[in-house]
Amino acid sequence: MKRIFILGIICLLATTSEAQVWFTKTGTVSFFSHTAVEDIQANNNEAVSFIDAAKGEFRFQVLIKGFKFPKAAMQDHFNDANYMDSDQFPKADFKGALTNPAAVNFKKDGVYKVEVQGTMTMHGQTKAVKVPGTITIKNGVPTVDAVFNVKRSDFGIKVPNFSAAKIAEEIEVTVKCLYEPYGK
Repeated sequence: MKRIFILGIICLLATTSEAQVWFTKTGTVSFFSHTAVEDIQANNNEAVSFIDAAKGEFRFQVLIKGFKFPKAAMQDHFNDANYMDSDQFPKADFKGALTNPAAVNFKKDGVYKVEVQGTMTMHGQTKAVKVPGTITIKNGVPTVDAVFNVKRSDFGIKVPNFSAAKIAEEIEVTVKCLYEPYGK
């Protein structure tokens, strides 16, 4: 399944192989939910992402079952049909573009504040989003960092009544990806 997932992403970008394309399959996505009752945090270090520098396009996918929790019970509940239903909705993705691609010089080291606009699909729901972030070019290699909030209700993620006090409506998402040249 994982190989098919990665192959699918590669096929999506096959037409851009002549451009300056950056890739990672070890991006990190984490999320944090804070309530007065409980804090919940999980990490996924297998995010797949591409940046087409020439077009300013950004793509990102993560397998829901790839999120790891400090407690096994949390992980089981997260993937359960009452929460993320990861059997029916196995991945989350984002497809978008830099709102100002000329603001980033991928050939010059520096730190660039950016905004990416596109669509996020999760739990079978697609929503238009704008995500602020930072692209850092160091020794010619880009790193992307972003922190943003996602509302569960925007993606149809419901929580059983007995858990409602433990899971925040707004979840903080952190993304960190270190890229390498695609196809080299």
